[in-house]
Amino acid sequence: MKPEFVPWLWIIYVAYVLYKRYKENHRIEKSIIILASISIIIVSGGFSLLTYYNLSPELQLMLNILIIIVLFIMKTLFGV
Repeated sequence: MKPEFVPWLWIIYVAYVLYKRYKENHRIEKSIIILASISIIIVSGGFSLLTYYNLSPELQLMLNILIIIVLFIMKTLFGV
């Protein structure tokens, strides 16, 4: 799988979770929408940096760790 597909998978996952939360409560809190938007921006931006720019190995490692931390935090906050 190419790394360009990972942000799309995250966007689909976030959309699914937001839809599921809306079906349960018939509303979505603004804080959840803000966190979802921030996570999509960080994950998409990080993967585009890794894909299209020539970064040093240390910076690539730090960026990968940041992306993984964001994914885990959002996964625990979304609760799915």
